Amino acid sequence: MSHYCEKARWALERLGIEYEEVRQLQGFHYALALRWAHSPTVPVLRIDGRVLRDSTEILRDLDTRVPAAARLYPDDPALAAEVTELAAGFDVPLGVDTRLWIYHGYFTGGRLADIIATAAQGAPPWQARAMPWLFPVVRRFLERRLGGLSRERVDLAVARSRAAFDGVAARLADGRPYLCGDAFTAADLTFACMGAPLVLPPEYGIRLPTPAALPPAMRPLAEEMRAHPAGGFILRLFRDERHRVHPACVGLRPG
Repeated sequence: MSHYCEKARWALERLGIEYEEVRQLQGFHYALALRWAHSPTVPVLRIDGRVLRDSTEILRDLDTRVPAAARLYPDDPALAAEVTELAAGFDVPLGVDTRLWIYHGYFTGGRLADIIATAAQGAPPWQARAMPWLFPVVRRFLERRLGGLSRERVDLAVARSRAAFDGVAARLADGRPYLCGDAFTAADLTFACMGAPLVLPPEYGIRLPTPAALPPAMRPLAEEMRAHPAGGFILRLFRDERHRVHPACVGLRPG
């Protein structure tokens, strides 16, 4: 369910590149990630005999395979630099901060059955069956991997996320349709994915809970961010762009 995985999925589908997805439940994914990429993180993309270990690296590679009109990074150097800088700021800290909020909210107030129902979509069934027995160990391990989930740390993450949304709203205030002008770019895709945990778009690559289905303590922030202009921008991008193949990309496959 990782929003970094969603970033790679969206790019693959937008650019018309066929792929096979191997889904794993959190914690269980380490075995495959380490075997394929010698790294514990996802997404991992194996393409043309190469292994790509990072969502931005994946987008950059895919961009070299498609017509210029479809690229997520513009050819104009100044515009490309602007897109790159914005996307990097959305990956970190926004993506890290929204992930902290999700894990903290579900670990402290969510039901294990709801966690499994969302996180195990498409994963091998045995992983969902094993998780109730392994959850205390997996939880402690994930909390360490995330650097801790203290209330103070999560409050700071939420404050930074609000600031990121405010910055996007200010950029869009002049009426531009996308963050860098008239074209959808990696900046838009990255912001939409990294902010998705706060607004829960229904077009996301897996089925996310609705705001009403969140643990009670999480619902007010989700409703607030969905009503925010930047949250509305995310919802629009997912609605209008998420399952749209760019017209210049028809049936593209890796070489």
